Amino acid sequence: MIKINREILFWIIIVLFSLFLFIFLLHSLGKLSLWMDEGFYYLAAKEILKHGYPIFPSGHILYKAIAYSYVLSFFALIFGLTEFSTRLVSVLSITGVIPVIYIMNKRLFNRTIALFSIPVLMLSSWEIEYSRVAIYFALLQLIYLLGIYFFYKGFFEEIKKYKYLATVFFIISPLVHQLGMGIWFCYPAYFIIKGYKRFFRKDIIISFTATTLFYILVQIHEFFFWKVGYVYYKSEVSLKGMINYFFKSFSLSYFYEFYRSFPKMSFIVLVGFFVLLGSKLVKNKGSVFYTNWFFLYLCLAFPLLFLGFFRTHVQPRYLFQLYPLFIILFVIGIYKLSEAGISILSGMFYIKKDFLKTILSFILFVFLLFYISEKTGISELTRIVNRKYGDPIKTNIITRSGRFVHYDHKGVGEYVRHYLKKDDIVIAIHVVFQYIYAGKVDYWLWTGGPGTWDAWEKTPEGWKDVYIGARWINNLKDLKKVIEKNPDKRIWIITSPSILRSDHINKAIADFIKGNSDKLVFRGKDGMSEVYLWHDYKGELISKSKNIEVEWLPVDFGKIVYQTDASRGSSLYIDRKEGRRIISYKLDRSLPPGHYKLILRLRINENEIRDKVFGISISYKNREKLYRNFISGNNFKYKNTFQDFSFLFFLDRESRIKIEFLFTGKGNLWFDSFKINYLGEVL
Repeated sequence: MIKINREILFWIIIVLFSLFLFIFLLHSLGKLSLWMDEGFYYLAAKEILKHGYPIFPSGHILYKAIAYSYVLSFFALIFGLTEFSTRLVSVLSITGVIPVIYIMNKRLFNRTIALFSIPVLMLSSWEIEYSRVAIYFALLQLIYLLGIYFFYKGFFEEIKKYKYLATVFFIISPLVHQLGMGIWFCYPAYFIIKGYKRFFRKDIIISFTATTLFYILVQIHEFFFWKVGYVYYKSEVSLKGMINYFFKSFSLSYFYEFYRSFPKMSFIVLVGFFVLLGSKLVKNKGSVFYTNWFFLYLCLAFPLLFLGFFRTHVQPRYLFQLYPLFIILFVIGIYKLSEAGISILSGMFYIKKDFLKTILSFILFVFLLFYISEKTGISELTRIVNRKYGDPIKTNIITRSGRFVHYDHKGVGEYVRHYLKKDDIVIAIHVVFQYIYAGKVDYWLWTGGPGTWDAWEKTPEGWKDVYIGARWINNLKDLKKVIEKNPDKRIWIITSPSILRSDHINKAIADFIKGNSDKLVFRGKDGMSEVYLWHDYKGELISKSKNIEVEWLPVDFGKIVYQTDASRGSSLYIDRKEGRRIISYKLDRSLPPGHYKLILRLRINENEIRDKVFGISISYKNREKLYRNFISGNNFKYKNTFQDFSFLFFLDRESRIKIEFLFTGKGNLWFDSFKINYLGEVL
């Protein structure tokens, strides 16, 4: 019989799990538009490839997360600069956390805690959300964990090479992002555990001094030299101004963030702390397990306390680098509570066999672990990975950014880029994204005050944004002036969901833009980002029809193509290789009883197909079928030409209706638009 080494078996499991997670996270990774802060780092990577350093079009350098920007540029150099390649960095970083968690926990605690910390962490919605964005969080988490592990190996276990590695990773960490400075608190944690005599030895003092001085220099550099990427507007350049810029009165907000997302798990972490204190006081003062447990508590608590003083917008994503520590402490808490519970029960029921106690303790541990774990599970992860434009996002978890759906900056920007002429003027709310996707931004539209997005500066040419250098418009009068003073130029206004927020775009401007609905030429798949066009005198893109544009619907298949014979210049193209596909549309209002005509505008590349190529199904609100029909390929008079198809149906009651369109996979199809005309009560 072949004897398999248990450690090798565990590593096989870990590798297979890592491979599964890696492949799982790659699904649709580059499908959705850049959003949140992704645009800054995408543009930084692009400029690094062009200039060698992240200088923005405004002339300012993005020092924030500069090491992360260089990592993105390296991947862009190999794979091309795309949404996929930039997000791949986060996928690889999160996958890399898995072996680090195992090695670190096995060394500090035991194999059981090491193994079970992995699924609790990796099957969490927090972890998956930020493994799929081109933002620094995932890489920072990996560097942060490695720094703690190297610190432990170097200074607790006295291995010289790890002392150097720890210092290097401590210095790298804030270059991935300043939140990485929280790793500095390993030093005071070490001081408390080992005492002042061990702390004031040469090796730790050199590392501590080098790291501390570097962190101070990074913050001084931010205050005096950063023009982009800062959090708050710098109102006073002085020592007092610096203190006010970085610090505030103390708050427990960040402690509450963990509780808000994980109330049951936070309770276990808190109870575990009192179990630790009790155990150390009673009988385990010298135990390595308890010393390491205490060390991790300090590594979590000190940064949280510091964030209580540090001036930031309170958001749970700023805790992402600390999240693995929270999970490990949760797993240890369950582990120790299970041991204590079985120990009490053993005394009550006279269970004396240690082997049986161990089995019962393990069973209770596994049960409690997965019963109490919050926001974990395959269904939660699948929902995130398969997210489409229009799908709701739980903004109270991890993002806390007011983004209720994934924004479609790409769709609106690429539409403008396709039809943009040399002398056109582009006005955009989110200038960085539209500089990337539309290729040009002349004016930045923003009326929010300090704290919403402090991205303006006064230049000799007037007020501009600090990223692209676009002129700043912050009132309706100036917006109208740009439109009225350029009657011979087409003027594009690219909006975003910020137009729905009065703290970003004031109501007067929002009403003016929305009130010119006749100038709407494109809407993104998020249902909110839009493109308006002024001075389209030739009527090339402006349409007076009230058609529902299919390419605006939040479908996750097909691609938008630009055609001058399509209404508003674009349609949805579906390739036969995609197979059967369904497009669903629910009316947002009730229709009165009566006769109606549904008119579809379609185009096919082969008009000799006898098979059914397209189906229509109309249902009442209660899903009762109302109408069904099919179109065959030979129903098209011509190939590669748009054609209108009309279908009559009758509503016998007032109701909202649902329309489903079925593409059968026969031939290639272009679906332009559809509309519903009321014909009256009686034909």
